[in-house]
Amino acid sequence: MASRTVEELFDRVEQFTALLAAAEDGADTDWEIQFTTDIRDQFERYGAHTYLSDAQLQSLNKIAHQ
Repeated sequence: MASRTVEELFDRVEQFTALLAAAEDGADTDWEIQFTTDIRDQFERYGAHTYLSDAQLQSLNKIAHQ
């Protein structure tokens, strides 16, 4: 499936920011830390118009819930 924006994926932007914060807290490896930092940077730049692929969303959920 194609990438979708944060506002298309979540009912409220706060749901995404909570997921991202949980992923940042749960990031253990260098890759996870860099990945969540990159997503945060994109979100700070584009806000709710940030595009996420299915794979990126899956990775965020995995990191947040490990």
